[in-house]
Amino acid sequence: MEVFAVTIFMSLAFAVLFAVMFFAERSQRRDRSIEQDALLPLDDGPASAASPPKNPQS
Repeated sequence: MEVFAVTIFMSLAFAVLFAVMFFAERSQRRDRSIEQDALLPLDDGPASAASPPKNPQS
């Protein structure tokens, strides 16, 4: 019986932790849309556009 109590307690703790972190993230990023966040890993920034592409074979 104690295993069930621990399992339920840990599940609730993780659910509360997820909710707190989710709402904290949502409150920090009000100026960006979901589409911008989805494309963020593809954004190289201005530094890589100015530098020539590197050739790994030479």
